[in-house]
Amino acid sequence: MLRRTLLTGAGAAGLVGLSSARPARADTMDEVKKRGSLIIGMEVAYVPYEFFKDGNIVGYDPDIIAEAMPKLGVKAQLIDTAWNGVIPALYAKKFDCIISAMTITKERSEKVLFSMPYADASNVIFLRADETIVKTADDMSGKTIGVQLGSAAAVMATAFEGKLKAKGLPGYKEMKQYEHYPEAYQDLLNKRVDAVINSKSTLLVVMNDAPGKFKMIGGVSDVTAYFGMAFRKEDAALQGFFNTQLAAMKTDGSLDKLQMKWFGSTMPTPNTIPDVLP
Repeated sequence: MLRRTLLTGAGAAGLVGLSSARPARADTMDEVKKRGSLIIGMEVAYVPYEFFKDGNIVGYDPDIIAEAMPKLGVKAQLIDTAWNGVIPALYAKKFDCIISAMTITKERSEKVLFSMPYADASNVIFLRADETIVKTADDMSGKTIGVQLGSAAAVMATAFEGKLKAKGLPGYKEMKQYEHYPEAYQDLLNKRVDAVINSKSTLLVVMNDAPGKFKMIGGVSDVTAYFGMAFRKEDAALQGFFNTQLAAMKTDGSLDKLQMKWFGSTMPTPNTIPDVLP
């Protein structure tokens, strides 16, 4: 069910290892302060948000966490967990919150409290650089596409297939769902899938790491999507703390600096969750 990894010497200051997660109590903020640590769930396979490098967890999310922990006065303990089922694991109290590039969607908002947006999560279509058939989103009709199991992209891809059929076009030949996105990228290169749907901010980094191998096009959704941190519905105090930290980081420019570090550009995000969600 919950895949855990023992972390030692995490890549950002203030991050420490975890051998076993202790359950959080009803008043999570008080428990976190008494415990002296905030237990955070994340899938450590999503470059550049969180990934392993030289045995350590590094990325945009760990850097944000490291910035916030001194203000909370505790250390961060990170659990590497399978993405599919991450919200049930949060409510099973395997960790206190999810900070792992989670797209803010209407369906998820009914289950968790989200922080304000802190990164762009708009989905695009990822293609091989030599692809000549898929030129627009409608050209995915009859093609094999790849998404991550349990991801917002999987939901959006399913919805887009419905739009194709409404236009009288065939749906996908197949929608393959992967445990981790790197497996989908490899299958794309090996021509086992025709396209992969994922967030633009992530795919820009994948393209930079593999120059000349990929390209992307838009058209999956008309709604701008954002990433947010997720908390149990009763944990408004913890949500409020991170909203305050994110707002301060946006104001003082430190969030922009982290975005330049990990993405090579900045991405404006609102301080409130949009009324229209994917």
